[in-house]
Amino acid sequence: MRRKSVTIRDVAQMAEVSISTVSQVLNGNNQYVGEAKRDRVLAAVQALQYRPNAIARSMVKRRTATVGVVFTSVLGELFVPIVKCIQEVLHPLGYSIILTSTPDAESEMQAIETLKAQQVDGFIFMSFRSPDSQHRSAHLLPLKDEGIPFVVINRSVEKDYGLNQIQFNEREAGYLATKHLINLGHTSIATISGPLNHVPPWKSAVERQQGWLEALKEHNLEVVPEWIYDGQYNYKGGYQAALQLLEHWKQQRQWPTAVFIANENMTLGALRAFYYHGVRVPNDIALVTVGDPGYAAHMFPALTTFAHPLKDAGHIATRILLDQIQSTNTLPAQNVMLSYQLHVRESCGTVPEPTRHAFNA
Repeated sequence: MRRKSVTIRDVAQMAEVSISTVSQVLNGNNQYVGEAKRDRVLAAVQALQYRPNAIARSMVKRRTATVGVVFTSVLGELFVPIVKCIQEVLHPLGYSIILTSTPDAESEMQAIETLKAQQVDGFIFMSFRSPDSQHRSAHLLPLKDEGIPFVVINRSVEKDYGLNQIQFNEREAGYLATKHLINLGHTSIATISGPLNHVPPWKSAVERQQGWLEALKEHNLEVVPEWIYDGQYNYKGGYQAALQLLEHWKQQRQWPTAVFIANENMTLGALRAFYYHGVRVPNDIALVTVGDPGYAAHMFPALTTFAHPLKDAGHIATRILLDQIQSTNTLPAQNVMLSYQLHVRESCGTVPEPTRHAFNA
């Protein structure tokens, strides 16, 4: 037997609010609805499995309740959490997302045209580890001119185009990572960075290294040129950089007591090189890295990391986009800078290794 269709009136009755209040919540007009009422409406929507008639809504509102999510690469540890957070905000409001991967600017332009043809209400662009897409944004300006709302995440633009942006504070991450090691008493700190000489420049690599340098200079610590290595943001590069560090130590007998590594892939390579050459982390060299994949807490040693603010990025970007979609007026562009979060574990030397009793408990 076919299930009876749930109506907006049913939702209003269960939530003990008016139909107009339900409509405001479903349309994202939360500034007119108290938090308690909003929560009751969303709970009722979920309990009743209410689904607004998409065709009718799009005809009345001239919207399709769809958002195009355009990303440069599928990096599970970065991409998936943001998409989940986007869905957490959009799904209760009846929105769906359309995903598309665009590794370069040309494919991104093609994707924009395809999604416009499907009449998406707006766009969210995500850029990870793709310097070409990070530094080419002029092709997004026609969207702005056409009044199509969009937000960009982790994308450094070459000019101030007045776009809605969510950025990660890369310089602060490098600075705070190095500061953490300094606060632990380290005065000889090396770094393995991302690609510093890439054309165009790789923003996160450059800024993380600048943060490392700023922390050293602030404390009048020596900057040893031979302790600066380019690990190319990959496992092999991290392995080779660590080998170069070891070779310099053999020749000069000058060894850092700590190292800041600018991402988790290079960290894996460096740890392998250290292991093969009998260098113990953190006993012989303390380590802090950027990036907090799921395995970081379960390695030996567990990694001290600075985690990307992925959940905040997904939630904030989506709410900015909804505000833009639902506003009848042109809203000023928002530029939000998010900080990385420190997770202190064993590799920096402050957390002791678990005892045998801890595993037997």
